[in-house]
Amino acid sequence: MNRHLHFHLSHYLLLVLLLSFGVATIFNFAGNQEKQFLAAVITSLIYFLWGIIHHRLEGDLHPKVVVEYLLIALLAVLLLRGAIYR
Repeated sequence: MNRHLHFHLSHYLLLVLLLSFGVATIFNFAGNQEKQFLAAVITSLIYFLWGIIHHRLEGDLHPKVVVEYLLIALLAVLLLRGAIYR
């Protein structure tokens, strides 16, 4: 397998596993809004950090990329906050 393709597949597989664990944790804390929200914030933080690390290793980390990952993570937190505290 192409080394570059293996690099991307392993990174994205890790991302899918991390996000799946975060979603499962949110569902696991059903009935406890504070823990659900904390799980959402931590999952979003992990997503943000994953993006920074991934692009740093890829060699194309720029401020624009950092802002993009930060905004997506914040949007996810805001949407999940609305869903959790409805």
